[in-house]
Amino acid sequence: MDFKKIGWIFFFAFLGLNIFLFSIYKEADDQEDVVYRTDQKVPIEDRLDSEDISYSGQFSGKHQKGYYISGKPSDMNEALDEERDRQDDQDLLKDQTSVDDKTLTHSLTEENAITDTSQTSNVLKQFLQEEDQVLFGDEYSYLEDVSSFKGDYPSIIAAQSYEGIPIDDSSSRIEIELSEQDDKWVLSNYTQTHISDLIPLREAISLYSEEEIINTLYVNNKIPSGSEIKWRHLAYTLNLKVRGQNVYVPAWFVAIEDEDGQTQIEKVNALTNRIITNTTVQTVENS
Repeated sequence: MDFKKIGWIFFFAFLGLNIFLFSIYKEADDQEDVVYRTDQKVPIEDRLDSEDISYSGQFSGKHQKGYYISGKPSDMNEALDEERDRQDDQDLLKDQTSVDDKTLTHSLTEENAITDTSQTSNVLKQFLQEEDQVLFGDEYSYLEDVSSFKGDYPSIIAAQSYEGIPIDDSSSRIEIELSEQDDKWVLSNYTQTHISDLIPLREAISLYSEEEIINTLYVNNKIPSGSEIKWRHLAYTLNLKVRGQNVYVPAWFVAIEDEDGQTQIEKVNALTNRIITNTTVQTVENS
């Protein structure tokens, strides 16, 4: 056993973790001018109502558990070759498929259609189980909030997840374009990215609740009067790239539509309760 090599592996692993934790500290330091108040005596619902801000449902006060997690972006060429060997089918996804390093694009030749949008999740789940149509299909599930049947480019999104919390990031999803034909939505083609070897970097941590992050957005004037909170969900978001590894943190995503019909998606770090909407993903390359 090469103990020297193992020692270097652990050295770089801990170095990467330290860099990541420093980035969290730096992020907090850079955003110290943002106001965070969670001791408001007036319920957040009353304050939203007073400014004609609409929303659906109730804001949960539950504190879920989450992690810093890391994983490696999959080489889709290698993944496709391995799947062809596993299925003993060298023609698997051979036609109408292109691969650009980490992204696979495939045009569907077999018709899969949605006739009732309320059944989208079931149709998508069935499609993802077709091993001759998609790689790693059982690792993805429907991400309803960011899917849309409206606009010029309707699409449905499926995302990987970690212990029940989805990864809402372009590095870990299947985006399926739709075409409307004869009162049905046909799955026409898709692009796919994938993260392998997802692991936690430390023990589970208690997260800020949905109610607390809505309060943070409100007191920092991110929810304007007369607007509507269209949806909100907890998901992992890409925070750091370290020597070929992606590091994700749990965050609350909140879609806010203003009076002019423009929608802005705000992100709040669920570990720190800090707004990270415009935070740049840091990259640490090999020296």
